[in-house]
Amino acid sequence: MARKAGIPAYSLHKRSGQAIVQVKLTPDAPKRTGLYLGPHGSDESRDNYARVIADLLAGRPVTPPDRVGAPQVVSTRFLTQVDGLVARFMQHAQGYYRKGDRVTSEVAGFRCATQYLLANHAELRADDFGVGDLKAIRQSMIDAGLTRGVVNQYVGRIVRIFRWGASEELLSPATWSALRTLAGLQAGRTTAPQPDPVLPVDDLIIDATLRALPEVVAAMVKLQRATGMRPNEVCSIRPCDVDRSGNVWQYVPHEHKTQHHGKRRVVLIGPRGQDILRPFLLRPAEQYCFQPKRHVPVPIERKRYRIDSYRQAIERACDEVFPPAGKLARHDGESMRGWVRRLQAAGLGPQLAVWQKQHRWSPNRLRHSFATKARSQYGLEAAQVLLGHSRADITEVYAERDVARGVAAIEQIG
Repeated sequence: MARKAGIPAYSLHKRSGQAIVQVKLTPDAPKRTGLYLGPHGSDESRDNYARVIADLLAGRPVTPPDRVGAPQVVSTRFLTQVDGLVARFMQHAQGYYRKGDRVTSEVAGFRCATQYLLANHAELRADDFGVGDLKAIRQSMIDAGLTRGVVNQYVGRIVRIFRWGASEELLSPATWSALRTLAGLQAGRTTAPQPDPVLPVDDLIIDATLRALPEVVAAMVKLQRATGMRPNEVCSIRPCDVDRSGNVWQYVPHEHKTQHHGKRRVVLIGPRGQDILRPFLLRPAEQYCFQPKRHVPVPIERKRYRIDSYRQAIERACDEVFPPAGKLARHDGESMRGWVRRLQAAGLGPQLAVWQKQHRWSPNRLRHSFATKARSQYGLEAAQVLLGHSRADITEVYAERDVARGVAAIEQIG
C-alpha cells in the first residue's frame, strides 16, 4: 500500500533490527520521538505501526507500543482487523443487497466508502476504531472534494459496517455505539461543497431532446413524463405487470426502490400514457417492453434497458441537440467517441465536462417535473399518491413549489 504524504514512515533501525517510526507524541510536541515497534517486518511491528498512525490521524496523543518482548494486554475476544471486517461485510453484502437476480447499487456505494476506510486503517484492530478515526476519514473525503451529501452517505455506510460487525460479534457493541455519536455534516457549517438541487427539466428542453432519441428511448421518456415513474420502473415494465381492466391502468413493478421494506408500489397510467405504452405491450407477457438493440446476444428475458444505459442515451441526445461551440465544437463527420477523445487529448476534458453538466439532463428529473405539475394542479396529497411516497415530506423534495401561485396571491393581497 502506498504511504500518503505527511504520514511518518515505517523504517528499519539497523543497529537493533527493530522497526521504528518517528512521530510527535502530542500535536503540540516540540519534536518527534522515535518509537520502536518490534522486529522489523513482523506482524507485531505492523500492528503497532497501524495503531500509532491511527492515533496520529485521529488527532489524539500517540500511545507508545509496549516494550519489545514485554507481554501485551490485549483482549482475546475481538481481534478482527478493519480490513478483515470489511472483507467479511462485503461478502455478506453480495448476498444481502439484491433485487431479483442482481446486486443493487448499494454494494458499489459500500465499495467506494471502504476505500477511504482502508486507506490508513486497514491494519487497525476493528474494536480500537474510534470516533476520532471516523472524523479523520470524513476529513479525507472532504479533502477529496466529495459533496456534503456524499460524505454523509459514505460515513453512514462505514457506521453500518461496524453495526454489522457488532451483530456478528466481531467487535464490541460499544464501538459501534460510539461511532453513532458523530453527527452528519450540516449545510453551511462545513467546507464540503453543497450539491446542486435536482430541479425539474423544462418542457422545451425535453421536446428538443426527443427529436434526437431512438424511438424506444423516446417512448420511455414520454411514458415517464406522463406517469412520474422512477427510471428503473420504466426500464422494468413488462406486459404481465400492467392491469388493463379499468379506464386507468395499474402497473405493479415486480421490483422497485422500497420493495425490501415490504411496500407495494402501484403506478397509475392514464389515457396519454396508455397510448404511449400500448404498442410495446405486444410482447410475450414476461418480456421487458423496452428492449435495446444489442450486438451481443443475451437471453430474451434479460434484454432490457438499465438505468445507466437509459441515462446515457439521453445524454448522447443532449450532446447532439445542444452542441458546444468554439474550441469545444465537434468536427463534421467526427464520431461522438472520437470527439471526446480529441478534447481529452488536448486537455479540454474539464471544460467539456462543465459544458455537459450544464446542458444535459437525467431521467430522474422527469419525475421532479411530473411531481411539480401534479402538486401545482391537484395538491400535495395527490402528488404523494401518484409518486408512491409514504410521507408527504418526501414528495415536497420532488415537487417544487408553484411560485406563480404565490405571485398571483401577493398581487391581490399586497
